[in-house]
Amino acid sequence: MVYQSSAQKAEDNQSSGIMLITVGAIGLIGDVFFLVKNPLDMPMFNKYLTCGVMGALFVLFFVMGILAVRSYKIFKGKAAEEDTVLEKIKAWSEAELTSDYIDTHMYDDDEEYEQLTDKESLFFKRSEFIKKEIMKKYVNVSEELVDSFIDNYYDKLYGDEN
Repeated sequence: MVYQSSAQKAEDNQSSGIMLITVGAIGLIGDVFFLVKNPLDMPMFNKYLTCGVMGALFVLFFVMGILAVRSYKIFKGKAAEEDTVLEKIKAWSEAELTSDYIDTHMYDDDEEYEQLTDKESLFFKRSEFIKKEIMKKYVNVSEELVDSFIDNYYDKLYGDEN
């Protein structure tokens, strides 16, 4: 599963909420019009059954839209916190985790030292080291957020090697 930031979740919830509220409101207006005017000349029972079921569906759309907009506000707050944490991690990483520092210290915990030469092994070893260092410094940060940050930060440091 790919990490989705709170800002992306907020944007998705906002657009979904607006769409559901719009469809629900237009549907309810159309349902009331159909109930009052009966343009298809349906018998009474069919008219009430059809309008009742469709009305319930459009009310459900409307309520789900309101809940999505409420979730948007929650995710918007989380996105602001997430951005603050990412800025702190970025500033610390740029100051402390330089490519030279990573390359010299990534073997410190290994019992048997082996020099890696292939790009794939180097990527995983460096990423593991960066993650370990960040998780030591920022204990309560989610691993998914750190992994997402590492992907971007690694490309920034070692992008020219690929």
